[in-house]
Amino acid sequence: MRKFIMLATVGTLVLAGGLAWAQKARINPRRPVPVIQSASPARAPLPMDTTLSTMSAAPATIQFTANNPGSAVAGNSSATVGWTTQGGTSGNTWTLSIYANSASFVGCTTVPASAVSVSCSSASVTGGKATASCQSGGPFTLPSTAPGQQVASGDEGNSGNHSYTIGLSYQFTDSWEFIANTCPLTVTYTVNAP
Repeated sequence: MRKFIMLATVGTLVLAGGLAWAQKARINPRRPVPVIQSASPARAPLPMDTTLSTMSAAPATIQFTANNPGSAVAGNSSATVGWTTQGGTSGNTWTLSIYANSASFVGCTTVPASAVSVSCSSASVTGGKATASCQSGGPFTLPSTAPGQQVASGDEGNSGNHSYTIGLSYQFTDSWEFIANTCPLTVTYTVNAP
């Protein structure tokens, strides 16, 4: 029996015992929108910029117990990615994407990042008229290039505070070619709120 352990912190997630994995959260700040002032006395309110807080990813450890090469091994826990926003405009869509920072596990070049798949299991938001939903069609093979695989999206809602929580499930497709070792793989989450 081989064990694969995935450790997570906000900046790093390491899979040890066979594979190691790191995950980072990244927020794309909203870019300023040029505004043309109207000479009309009745002006529509200007859209409010969205401010995103620091993201978090938990738990610190997700373990895969691989004892049947050629099969998919589910992690022993789901991951939760969360963040909060202030502001926002109804009708603007936010997205959460994920990608690996390399095509294979560092130090284990025979173990591709594509051996890992991810699916969104839950998406929720509190506050205002914001919405959150999982991307249908998963599980998705973990891509190794940005912008990555979109796993969730929703409407920014009206101005105000919103707290987002996305649940993700990971699977590792084991193979006889994969030698158990401690090898890192960095994963980046990206929230894009236009």
